[in-house]
Order: sequence, then structure tokens, then C-alpha cells
Amino acid sequence: MKKACVLLAPGCEEMEAVIVIDVLRRGGVEVVATGLQEGVFEASRQVKLCGDVALDDLENAKDFDLLVLPGGIPGTHALRDDPRVRDLLLHYFQSPHKTIGVICAAALVLDAHGLLEGKRFTCYPSTAPDIQGGTWVDERVVVDGNLITSQGPGTAMAFALKLVERLVGVETSMEVAEGMLFEG
Repeated sequence: MKKACVLLAPGCEEMEAVIVIDVLRRGGVEVVATGLQEGVFEASRQVKLCGDVALDDLENAKDFDLLVLPGGIPGTHALRDDPRVRDLLLHYFQSPHKTIGVICAAALVLDAHGLLEGKRFTCYPSTAPDIQGGTWVDERVVVDGNLITSQGPGTAMAFALKLVERLVGVETSMEVAEGMLFEG
């Protein structure tokens, strides 16, 4: 069974986190929602979220097939400024058989660590001018090697289904979409 780690920070975008977790699980992926901190926190729209485990308590954080960073402000800033997240990202980018999924403003995290150089990516359109590296593409979901990026809350479902496709296959992704009555 494929495994995914979704990093949750206070101030993350609820839809981008919850939709990804839900769709991956529907696709048969084992998902660990990992909080930067322990316990319940408030997301960007004051929805209360709680990770399955805190990052400090997660064993083998580098052993997942997929690492996902939801966007949202100030969640993106918390991810960007956390050295544990930087170390995980560097590991995942250097591992050819691992996938990184980043949506919305979370592309800023990659840019802050120089990880968009030479990559095609997308993000929330108003965030794009703040990004120095890579080539921004105005598409809902962009795949470049082991990096999958998406634009924002309204593209979270398409993003999550692309992640399922990458990990489990196109048939499973299509079955999950059909089961949710998603036409995207």
C-alpha cells in the first residue's frame, strides 16, 4: 500500500488539506495527517483541525511515497520557516521514486529553499509574482517529474485525483472521481 504524509500547519487552507486527505484515502492510500505541532489548531478559515500525529512524534517521516504541503496563509509561512520541513523537502526532492505535492501558496515554501529551479509549476495566481525560481504555468494542475503542483482551493479535487493517479494509477483515480460524482 502506498503511503502519504500531509503536513498540517496552523493557518493552512482547510479545503486543500481535507480534500487531499479524503481523496487519497478513497484511493486506497495510507495517509498520515502530520501536524507541525501536537493537538488541535485553527486553520485559515477558523476550522479546527488536528493531525493524526505531530511531526516530532512521526517515525520514519522520510519513508512515505508522497509528501503534501497544503497552502493557506499563515500556514505556508509556518511550513517555510520550519527546518524540519526544509529537511524533509530536500530528502523528497533528491529521491526519484518519491512525489511532492504542493498546492496554492505552499509553492512559496519550495521557492524559499531553491527547489523550483528548472521546474514548471503552478500556484495561486496572485502568489506567482512572489516566486523567483522555476516557470509558472497557468494551469489547474502541473506535473514536472516528481513534483505535482496546483492552484488553490477550487483545484484541490483535481490535484488530489492527480496524486491518486500518480500513486495508485489512472483507473483508481477515475473510479474515485466517479464515486464522488466529480467531473473535472
